[in-house]
Amino acid sequence: MQLDQALLGLETAVETQLRVAGPEATELGAQLMAALQPAIRQTFLDVLCAAAAEVSSQLVGQKVEVKMVDGDPELVVTRDDSGTSARFDDDDDIDMSETRITVRLPSNLKEIIADAAQAAGDSLNAFVVDALKTQTRATRNVGKTRVRTTIDL
Repeated sequence: MQLDQALLGLETAVETQLRVAGPEATELGAQLMAALQPAIRQTFLDVLCAAAAEVSSQLVGQKVEVKMVDGDPELVVTRDDSGTSARFDDDDDIDMSETRITVRLPSNLKEIIADAAQAAGDSLNAFVVDALKTQTRATRNVGKTRVRTTIDL
């Protein structure tokens, strides 16, 4: 994956938008893009690492890593023998291959959860799964009845 292509695409899009404002704005935009290039490159890398962590949290027995090769990032899938990629204990009877839900929630709550996940060093998905698992562990032996609980964030 070549970050230079992504940077060029962003620079081209900004330049195209600034042409409407005239040559002075175009030149100022080019200078600003040049000054921001290291920060933008780092942001691209951060997003790529976060995406790799998110995908890893959904894989069992494998993980996705970002490795730098000749100055460009590459995504590499490797075996995860630590048993932490899915973050479940061996005694848990959760089948992740068949479990998927969609949760609709207010955007401000999603931001709170995302901040808590980041502070914990987890992906959003892993954090939510861990929170649900922790909160429902006490009610695990209730059979097929409904479980109602409150999760404090």
